[in-house]
Amino acid sequence: MSRQAKKITQYIVMLLIIAAIGFIIYITMTKDNKGIVKVGEQAPAFQLKTMDGRTVNLSDYKGKGLILNFWGTWCKPCRKEMPALNKNYEKYKKQGVEVLAIHIKKTPQQVTQFFKGLDEPVRLPIAFDNNNEVSDAFGIDPLPTTVVIDKNGTVKAVHEGEMNSGTIEKYMKSITP
Repeated sequence: MSRQAKKITQYIVMLLIIAAIGFIIYITMTKDNKGIVKVGEQAPAFQLKTMDGRTVNLSDYKGKGLILNFWGTWCKPCRKEMPALNKNYEKYKKQGVEVLAIHIKKTPQQVTQFFKGLDEPVRLPIAFDNNNEVSDAFGIDPLPTTVVIDKNGTVKAVHEGEMNSGTIEKYMKSITP
């Protein structure tokens, strides 16, 4: 290969790298944020199947506070917060606060194994978001992410990452009808 051909090849490779970087910057800057739910907005309507085969909708929780906890069996912070979420749910359920733990894949056997592996029994209602339609509608990323919804369907908080018992209790008190 001649010297001139090598230079031309180097310029082409450099232009391709610059174009790729420009494309990545463009995609990042123009990313569609429509799906990300914000505090003060109405929660997007959803319909999911639960672990026990029922169908649940957002409208089923009208008049109650609702904690949507998006999680996965492979998520270590999810494993750590699940017992605290369960304890607070048992405490606030009688006061009109519901929890729906939304697993982002339909894997009932893995979910059953996950709960068997916990030190304490957890009896939260579990639903499956098979195609990530609900998690996409809420703009969920990363796991766990918790969306706190009041009795009127208004988003009161979005918490990304693991929660401790005190944080969970604070959210549940804030949406007690």
